Amino acid sequence: MIGATLELTNLFCRKTLLAFFTFLLTGSTLIWSQTFVGNSISNIGTPEIINFNKQQYGAHYQNWDATQDPLTGFMYFANSKGMLEYDGSNWKTFELPRKQIVRSVAADGSGKIYTGGMASFGYWEANEHGVLAYHSLTHLIHDKEFSREEIWHIIPYQEGVLFQSFAFLYFYKNGKVTKLKNPGTILFVHEVHHRLFVDVINKGLFEIVNNQFKLLPDGEKLSHEAIDVILPFEGNSLLVCTNNGLFVHNGTSVKPLNTQTNEFFQLYRLNRAIKLHNGQYLFGTLLNGIVLTDANGKILRHINQRQGLQNNTVLSLYEDKVHNVWVGLDKGIDLLMLSSPLSYFRDLDGYLGTVYDIESLNGWLYVGTNQGVYCKPINSSTPFKLVPKTQGQVWDLAVIDQQLFCGHNNGTLLIEKNQARLISDITGGWTIKKLKSNPNWLVQGTYTRLCFYKKQANGSWIFDHTLENLGGSFTQVEEDNNGYLWVYRPSTGINRIKLDPSFKKIISNQSFEGEEFRNSTINLRSFQNKILITSPKGIKSYQNDTRQFQLDEDLQKWLFGEVIHKIFPISANELYVLRKDGSLSYAKVGQKPIDVPIPNNRWVDIYENVVKINSGEVLVCTEDGFVILPPSQILDKQASDNIKPFIRSVSVVDDSTAYLYRFPPQNQEITLDYNENSLSIIFSTTSISPKTKYSYWLENGMKSWSPYQLISMKEFSNLQPGSYIFHLKSNQNAEENTISITILPPWYWNAWSKGLYTAIFIGINLLFYRYQDRKFRLKQLKERRKLERRLRRQAELSEQEIIRLRNEQLEQDVIRKSEELANSTMTLIKKNELLLEIKQEVDNLKKESGRNVGNQAYRQIMNLIDSNISSEQDWQVFESNFNKVHEEFLKKLIELYPNLTPSDLKLAAYLRMNLSSKEIAQLFNITNRSVELKRYRLRKKMELDTEINLGEFMMKI
Repeated sequence: MIGATLELTNLFCRKTLLAFFTFLLTGSTLIWSQTFVGNSISNIGTPEIINFNKQQYGAHYQNWDATQDPLTGFMYFANSKGMLEYDGSNWKTFELPRKQIVRSVAADGSGKIYTGGMASFGYWEANEHGVLAYHSLTHLIHDKEFSREEIWHIIPYQEGVLFQSFAFLYFYKNGKVTKLKNPGTILFVHEVHHRLFVDVINKGLFEIVNNQFKLLPDGEKLSHEAIDVILPFEGNSLLVCTNNGLFVHNGTSVKPLNTQTNEFFQLYRLNRAIKLHNGQYLFGTLLNGIVLTDANGKILRHINQRQGLQNNTVLSLYEDKVHNVWVGLDKGIDLLMLSSPLSYFRDLDGYLGTVYDIESLNGWLYVGTNQGVYCKPINSSTPFKLVPKTQGQVWDLAVIDQQLFCGHNNGTLLIEKNQARLISDITGGWTIKKLKSNPNWLVQGTYTRLCFYKKQANGSWIFDHTLENLGGSFTQVEEDNNGYLWVYRPSTGINRIKLDPSFKKIISNQSFEGEEFRNSTINLRSFQNKILITSPKGIKSYQNDTRQFQLDEDLQKWLFGEVIHKIFPISANELYVLRKDGSLSYAKVGQKPIDVPIPNNRWVDIYENVVKINSGEVLVCTEDGFVILPPSQILDKQASDNIKPFIRSVSVVDDSTAYLYRFPPQNQEITLDYNENSLSIIFSTTSISPKTKYSYWLENGMKSWSPYQLISMKEFSNLQPGSYIFHLKSNQNAEENTISITILPPWYWNAWSKGLYTAIFIGINLLFYRYQDRKFRLKQLKERRKLERRLRRQAELSEQEIIRLRNEQLEQDVIRKSEELANSTMTLIKKNELLLEIKQEVDNLKKESGRNVGNQAYRQIMNLIDSNISSEQDWQVFESNFNKVHEEFLKKLIELYPNLTPSDLKLAAYLRMNLSSKEIAQLFNITNRSVELKRYRLRKKMELDTEINLGEFMMKI
């Protein structure tokens, strides 16, 4: 059996080398001459091709097989590094235990993904965490030769799985592996019409029936063919795909299908083939890419590396459930967007140059580029050819009255089929339009002038004149319903001009020359009877009442005007909208805009253009070709058919915690610890589109939905404990997918801790209440005592006030009595003075009259005077009164100076009464000299300095 395998390998190599050398001899000529010829421009283009290189999917170059899990929609590929998984946004590699090359892969529809490699086959199945885990079935095989075999093909069949190497067949069912006995060396097993067919080298085509090999009628004719694929054909017939071409086995005989197609496959070596859902066939070659044929094998389209494939060697083909085809190559993976209504013409060789405008006329397609005008018949497979005399920069192509005008760097030309003639040598024709106010005139903006063309009687157009007194580069020109011309000059701004009937003189000219109107990206358009401009602030329309441009709220709301770069009206109520991020939308008045899934990195910067050509098709000019857009109703249907997005995984940042989902989560709830509050959420959709944008909203974490973005992952950091709901939608499908996320509070803030904190809080409040109550009571007691003290104090103060008043009264009494005492003392002194004077006078009178005169009377008078002069009795009365008034003074004086005599006390009292020495002498009945002596003695006894006034001292005691 090993020898048979080697023989098969040698045969395979010989056929491959033969095809390769044939390819080298014949060259890599394209077969556009064999492509389908139709009358639609869409047939000129090819489906969009999305390339995935090994850096993107993170594995090796070769991709040997492909399948799709019908449950999840995920794609799986047999790669030289391992099994690849693609969920629509993210790639992941699963390696076999011994890191073998994975040659084959198949999904059985129950969630199991089977893979085969060198001496190994088994299946991958998701565990309880959603992670694919490998389950080897090799231990069920007890065949020593199996260690040298490689599983090249896997077929889920009749509740089991068939594993095929070049030497053996193994059938796995109900946990057991059965080895089939082959009649010879086999190449591949094929399932068609629920039957198994196998090519046995040098014997022919067999069918496997009840584990037995049965030769088909006329099957021996294919004994020398290397059968790569067998596909369903009409009825129960078989389409047998070999290295020598296509053959049909109708059940009784074998016949070639299509001679021309077979010659192609003989030249470029057929390797893989599939039948598409629409009955067409797609074939992959080893040397020249892929070929699409109709049901009869007629080639419709050929796509190879020049049309966008990464490599010409096709190792696998698979049509997914949305009818796109995955192409496993010898260098990468490509996706043919056959389900997309868009088709692409890409000039990868740079033959045409950068495309600025496109038009069609009378069955011809014209492309204006930076190198000239190129044309080709629409219903022909001939390539584009340069129109003579058009070499150079082309800015504008316009069909007016079934005549094609070309605005060129060198002037303006008229083109008829593949010939051109110059009708104006004024350089730089930016744009040309027929005037609505006068259809016999055309207006054209050029590098330097505004030009006018006039229609002749025979229907031809000739250059007539330029508008004087208004120069500049007129890049955009529009006419409103009132006959005003609107022109845009990047250096000065926008002008609204009214011309006379001859279009030679300016009647009125309103200028808009602010900084906003000199923006090089400004877009001047006429739509819905409005003159519009796109500005950094949004879409503005001209208001006739204010004669100014103002934001158009209706258009802003409808078209999301703040993100619009340009608009391209294609009818009275339809337009295309180019946004600042390069995305394109179709919008019809009264309907929601629809995203058009074109790449946003192929626009011609500043000169972006969407064109509705004369035949009605809408095309987008790109830097390397053009995109052919479908009718609007097809765009609308495609938008409604797209699969909704779903949340793929929720994981904790910088942590191993992850929740994986293989199906859109429904009512799923995730609970995380408080320290797992930084999340990474990955999302995807199996509706593959290069323009899929996602919008998300974290309920309770965000105020509103995010704008649509070209992302497939979002991170949230430092989320607070609480409940959140993550909402997801895409621009392809507005249906939401949601998942609930709860972040638990920390242990010190969970339900138990909150209960404990509540109890502690209540306890603290009770203690605080009691403390406050006790404090309040103490405060009341303190206040009461304070009040009592205040009352007592007030009573004491009142009593003291009464005492003070009483003392004051007493003092007043003392003062009054002192005054009375002083008065009485003075009266006594005066009386004594008077009596002494009288006594002196009487004595003098007696001396003058003689001694014997009136002795008796004299003595009586003298006795009377002496008896009235103050005596000891008078002093005692005075002392008694003085003591009453100055009782405290005398007591204090005696306490201070106990050695004072009564005479000293009397002198001190006189001094306190502020009596002079003379007055004191009279009271003592002594001389003034004697008073001074008494004062001296008193001072000495009291030990007072001479500087101290004795009278003042007495008053202070």
